Amino acid sequence: MLSSIHIENVAVIKRLDVDFEKGFSALTGETGAGKSILIDSLGLLLGAKAERELVRTGEDSATVSAVFCDINEECTKKLAELGVNPDEEGCIFLQRTLTSEGRSKSKINGATYPLTQLREVGALLVNIHGQHDSGDIFDEKTYVYMLDSYAGLSGLREKYREEYRKMTAAKAEMERLFCDEREKERRIELLTYQINDIESASLKPGEEEELDSEKRVLKNFRQVSKQVSTVYRALYKNDKGMSASRLIDIAHDTLENMSEFLPESAEYAERLYEISFELEHIAENVLSALPSEHSDPERRLDEIETRLDVIHKLKRKYGSTVEQVLEYLEKSKKELDDIVASDDRIKELEKLTAQYKESAKQLADELHEKRKNAASELSEKIGKEIHFLDMEKVKFSVEVDPVFQNGEPLFTADGTDKISFMVSTNPGEPPKVLAKIASGGEAARILLAVKCVLTSADSIETLIFDEIDTGVSGKTSQKIGMKLRELGKELQILSITHSAQVASSAQNHFKIIKNEVDGRSQTSLTLLDRQGRIDELSRIMGGVNISEKIKASASEMLETAEKF
Repeated sequence: MLSSIHIENVAVIKRLDVDFEKGFSALTGETGAGKSILIDSLGLLLGAKAERELVRTGEDSATVSAVFCDINEECTKKLAELGVNPDEEGCIFLQRTLTSEGRSKSKINGATYPLTQLREVGALLVNIHGQHDSGDIFDEKTYVYMLDSYAGLSGLREKYREEYRKMTAAKAEMERLFCDEREKERRIELLTYQINDIESASLKPGEEEELDSEKRVLKNFRQVSKQVSTVYRALYKNDKGMSASRLIDIAHDTLENMSEFLPESAEYAERLYEISFELEHIAENVLSALPSEHSDPERRLDEIETRLDVIHKLKRKYGSTVEQVLEYLEKSKKELDDIVASDDRIKELEKLTAQYKESAKQLADELHEKRKNAASELSEKIGKEIHFLDMEKVKFSVEVDPVFQNGEPLFTADGTDKISFMVSTNPGEPPKVLAKIASGGEAARILLAVKCVLTSADSIETLIFDEIDTGVSGKTSQKIGMKLRELGKELQILSITHSAQVASSAQNHFKIIKNEVDGRSQTSLTLLDRQGRIDELSRIMGGVNISEKIKASASEMLETAEKF
């Protein structure tokens, strides 16, 4: 529910902070006090179009922020689907700032979000219903969820959706495989060529690096050969002098002969013996660094250049490394196998699609029957609420109609039905979809009737009514107030009203006041105590001259509402 709201520099509102409770709260005030600005501020917060004229004259920006707490489980789940989660205290913080240049910034829980996401989140938390905005009952996409929630069919709808998802996935794969035969032949020809092109090269991982290393050696063959020879002669074999290995052998033999006189010499001889083997190992490895074809390095260099050219051409076509070229080869082989085997797979998918479609149809038929039964019951209940609100001539019905395409049921994610809320406002007139009825006042009262019946079927816990009582009699206003108070037992209801009957029914009563501060108009909002309520109700009923009888009537109104 809406826990608190902060409004700053919006039109005649300099700064306003208000805390709200659960239940029914009425907001009243004289014409021009700023009631519409309050609604505009809420609309701005919930993602409405930003009009820079809303920024208070002389200010650089306007800000509206609100905290929503005690969010129910269903709403929390829907918020999570949008990537938004309540904070540690279970609250959601929304904020929108509008500059005098017309730019706006949206935040959710302190993080910046696109306006579209703020709008989606706001729609899950609050519905504003006024003369020109009657919220979700004007959105035909929501009717199926209202009806299914009322009838307890959400679980059955999810079972249907699972079969629907499998059916559509199998159908999509089948359509992908069932491509134009000429295109299929062209693809087979291309893949076959690419596979042969790569396989004929017999690529090996790491081969390019090895060839580059050998190429560097061959390009410097003479210098490397001379250096290798120098190392080899110095360490191991030298026809023109003593090598390190020969000198160590002499020292080794001498130390062994000295063992009788110097006991440590045996250990030294053993260590020199190990060193001689290490020197031999190094000399042999250095010598082996020369290519085996060192007798003709130019020919070997040509072979390497030719091989590297083949590798580079394949890399230009299929990947930036040999490994990527080999990965492309494996993918191409798999795609070719899939295309070749696609006829068999298409037949398999045709069977699967038929099976899933039959299963989905059975569940859709079950949904249809249960929806029809629930629609009849729901129509009757909402109709009674509408008649209670003095709209005896209005006929309301929930219609469940199967949808066909080319003689076949049209499957959607919610079944094969179209759910419509139909209204006939005058005798003899054919029913029309609710979204097309003319009177905003009637729409708001019909909404109230719908909400009274579907309270438990709706995850939105805060409803705001803007002058729902416009154009109705005192008796009807009293009934509207009774229904708003009744609805307030389950939800948070805020109603901006000009009706004393509606205002008296509220558990909380706020007065919107416009004062002049430092030569400028400034709006404030005050929570009234009992005497304040009597005075405000008297003002609404009596106008300029407020008699004691009017005050007594106002007090009686409050007592009557409290008893109710």
